[in-house]
Amino acid sequence: MSHLTLRLSLVFTLLGSSGLAAVTVKSGDTLFRISQRTGVSVARLRSLNGLSSNLISPGQVLNTGGPSAQPLRALPKPATKHPVKFPVGSASKPAAIAVAARRSMASRYTVRPGDTLGRIAGRGGVSVAVLQAANRLSGTLIRVGQVLVVPPPGSAVSSLTHRIPALPPTMEARTVYTYTTVGVSDTFVTLAKTAQLNAKLTPAQFMTLNRLSSAWVYPGMKVLLPRRVPVPIPPRPRRRAVTLSAMRMLGIKIQVVRVDLRHRDVLVSPVLPRRGIGSSARVSILARLSGAAAVINGSYFHPQSYIPAGDLVVQGKRLSWGRIPVALSITPDNRARIGGGAGGPSVGSGAGSQWSGMETVVASGPQIVRGGALTHVYSAVFQDPALFGRAARSAVGLSSNRDLLMVSTHERLTISEMGKIMARLGAQDALLLDGGSSAGLSWNNLSVLDSVRSVAYGIGVFPGYGGRRYSRS
Repeated sequence: MSHLTLRLSLVFTLLGSSGLAAVTVKSGDTLFRISQRTGVSVARLRSLNGLSSNLISPGQVLNTGGPSAQPLRALPKPATKHPVKFPVGSASKPAAIAVAARRSMASRYTVRPGDTLGRIAGRGGVSVAVLQAANRLSGTLIRVGQVLVVPPPGSAVSSLTHRIPALPPTMEARTVYTYTTVGVSDTFVTLAKTAQLNAKLTPAQFMTLNRLSSAWVYPGMKVLLPRRVPVPIPPRPRRRAVTLSAMRMLGIKIQVVRVDLRHRDVLVSPVLPRRGIGSSARVSILARLSGAAAVINGSYFHPQSYIPAGDLVVQGKRLSWGRIPVALSITPDNRARIGGGAGGPSVGSGAGSQWSGMETVVASGPQIVRGGALTHVYSAVFQDPALFGRAARSAVGLSSNRDLLMVSTHERLTISEMGKIMARLGAQDALLLDGGSSAGLSWNNLSVLDSVRSVAYGIGVFPGYGGRRYSRS
């Protein structure tokens, strides 16, 4: 079949920056994971440290090119045994300003077994009354898994009443990063005011986040801004974050990856080859480069340029445009859907093409399951006769907005047969990915079904992800 199929330059090259001068490699680290934590691209990490490959070892110290202060985070995690503290890495004035800025910010804490409101308050350096005011609690009863806002040490109740707005009990506030275009009358001050729910932004934070030497901005400039936004509290996870199983269905051996998006720390994102959009790599190579727990091949791409044939949004930035009218899209708080753009059914240059609020978008198709039933009428975009013959297949589906399926097989089957498989697996909606020699799936860096040819990009699953979450403006 024709391969219109895509890719990710360890995509995070396009994203934020690090405030760390150096990091020490821990057991289980990959260059990609360090890139996620620091916001420094894999390519730059290799250049800064004279690395000829992505191989690193525990204990190795890597230069990130940042100042000596620790990176600024809108939501640092509180210490588990002591009041919230932040390390001071330099006596320089900018570093001192950065540390002071961090000390003025609230953090979030997830309640663990044995916790009480008094213990959490003591570790955070605040009173129980302050914790109650910050979280709109009328008593001291808390539950395991509950997320609490922990104000800065020394906060008073009176200082919180106008700063932390009340949220419904079904909602929580999360920090999400968005790329914003500077307007004609914008200054740092007006941009900082766009942060919602008290996500205060200091000039030092803004400069570090955008790798700027000053807080001066100009019209048309793209800047990254944190926002505190209300999102639904996810339901309790039903299973492990990501699982792999092999089974037979309709007499066909398939590999099934299930992703429970109820886990807050799961990231589903396109993964690109080393040189980014316009290059290619086999699925097994994409898995090794990214460090993702699971990687399946992506959608169609142009065989000469390797540019994706449909829209692709990675960490809130649209990297490609196309005519494919339907996509898998996921918000930064892990609510997924299969359908057209937020503004309507069309994708590409027309209405509904902006994918506002989405962190990840992968346009693919045709849609083979809709509302739990097989579909047999496909968009006119899909005209290649080879698409409808028997071939190896890959597909993605949703059994709910928190349950993602990724399925691949090297056995040859029709579109309808793949649709029946997805429906029997419980998918309410499902999209075909690229197939034939592009079909492939890797699990924990082991090639379960490697793609025969190189592809433009894959779709990776990252459990335990602790980096920034992004949203398209």
